[in-house]
Amino acid sequence: MAESQDDGVTIVMKAWVAQGGQLQFMDVPKPAPAGGELLLRVEAFSLNRGELRSVRRAPDGKILGWDVAGTVAEGPRAGARVAALLNSGAWAEYAVVPEAYAAVVPEEVGLDVAATLPIAALTVVRAFDVAGSLLGRRILITGASGGVGQFAVQLGALAGAHVTAVTRRPLPLAGADIVATIEQAQGEFDLILESVGGASLATAIAKVARGGVVVTIGNSSEEETTFNARTLYAKGGARVYGLLIFEEMESRRVRASDLERLLEHVRAGRLHSPIEVRRPWTELPAVIDEMEQRTYTGKAVLTVA
Repeated sequence: MAESQDDGVTIVMKAWVAQGGQLQFMDVPKPAPAGGELLLRVEAFSLNRGELRSVRRAPDGKILGWDVAGTVAEGPRAGARVAALLNSGAWAEYAVVPEAYAAVVPEEVGLDVAATLPIAALTVVRAFDVAGSLLGRRILITGASGGVGQFAVQLGALAGAHVTAVTRRPLPLAGADIVATIEQAQGEFDLILESVGGASLATAIAKVARGGVVVTIGNSSEEETTFNARTLYAKGGARVYGLLIFEEMESRRVRASDLERLLEHVRAGRLHSPIEVRRPWTELPAVIDEMEQRTYTGKAVLTVA
């Protein structure tokens, strides 16, 4: 809903809007919050690989964007610095945020850093919840050099797990006990966080321990997965859990308090955001192109001036 002045003139804002499978930077009506909502002056948002497909499929006129951080302009907590996960609407000067999903950002944490947490780090939190206590258990993380993967490696170490990080090439990852390819990973694992799909998912299923869980969160390979069912049912209680963070939000399995705990880890120096790209939001299409070309693997943050 647009906000209007007394003379009936519609107040507008700048936003990146889907048009014909592409993005256009244009004026749109500024939204107004309803009950239980906050109007956020957006100061930073981050990108996620799933948003690339959203651009191509979105209906004309839709404002996209999931991860957002900024200052509350209207509603409860006016003036507070918050971060949130949205179904859409972050790629704009202002966004409406449900109060229940708005996490207060500590003063010591930059809003650019806070904007990288909602999709990536909350996905890890929920995946770990599915597995239960990780203390002393073995976990395997595919796509470990990406944004979700790097958060998962760090949070796994914080949870007391033995962490095997799977990457295409050897590289240092804070919190990883072992860095290997999926084929090189030895033994069986109580939790496997799988984001690659295809042959990687099939191999992961073969490596899950009895009573363990493979949490699949993506398919970056865009390949179908074929596996021998015996590799799963013979493990007795092993399972595959499909995790979509928006479904977890709707079922109330993810809350603002989860994000606030992550922000506290950042404030205390226990968790570091893998930011590789910081750019002004006017360069959004170029940053999306770089993400599609896999120029970087960590997080990209766009700042709104």
